[in-house]
Amino acid sequence: MKDYKLKIYCDFDGTVTKNDVWVSAFGKFIKDRKKFEIVCEEFISNVITARECNLRELDLIEDFSFEQLDKYLDEEELDDYFRDFLEYCSNNKYEITLLSEGLDYYINNILKREKLNLKFFSNKLVVKEIIDKNGKKSTKLTCEFTYPDENCFYCGMSKRNILINNTNDLDNEVSVFIGDGISDFCASNYADIVFAKKRLASYCWKNNITYHDFKNFQDVIEKLELLKSKNKIKHKLTAKNLRKDVFLGG
Repeated sequence: MKDYKLKIYCDFDGTVTKNDVWVSAFGKFIKDRKKFEIVCEEFISNVITARECNLRELDLIEDFSFEQLDKYLDEEELDDYFRDFLEYCSNNKYEITLLSEGLDYYINNILKREKLNLKFFSNKLVVKEIIDKNGKKSTKLTCEFTYPDENCFYCGMSKRNILINNTNDLDNEVSVFIGDGISDFCASNYADIVFAKKRLASYCWKNNITYHDFKNFQDVIEKLELLKSKNKIKHKLTAKNLRKDVFLGG
């Protein structure tokens, strides 16, 4: 039996955190709820891309201040068992990386508050000072997509690419993906082991992607231990072939 090494990739909003931080924190600065709902619905319905969704939502923000945002972020909580999961990964020498279609500012803020030094990839918040014709200054928020896929203009941050480029099949590394939402759909096709809830679970079920249900990270720990005990930690052939196709330019 091969000695496989797990590489764990985990969504942030609604997975590591209890809430979708983008919506629950930044969303408080959006006064036009109707326009906000339209953008969200168009994203859910696949009418607009993740990039468009991020940019349009940021464009709706009014009367923004970092001081107030930080107060909102102080209210955001982690999954009750996430620290246990980190300890579990540490004890087993499993590398964990956070992947987010969200923004670096609030991820950094929450990780720093929780005294967690974790590697993560996300979009980058950009702040611009706008001066109107009357000389009044205001803050304009936008973002940069620093980890894109050059052939894909849907995702802002390509979770798939990070997973593939940081997992070595030839070195017996097995990728584990944990997520809950639309931005996790693509990557779930390329992971060897998938833990899914909410919209991601529905997507996996509809697209015949093998996945494991979870409610919290205690579930993930227990199911990984069960897979280990049954010698089921291994590459998934369909995902491995898809990864190979990416490297070959397919």
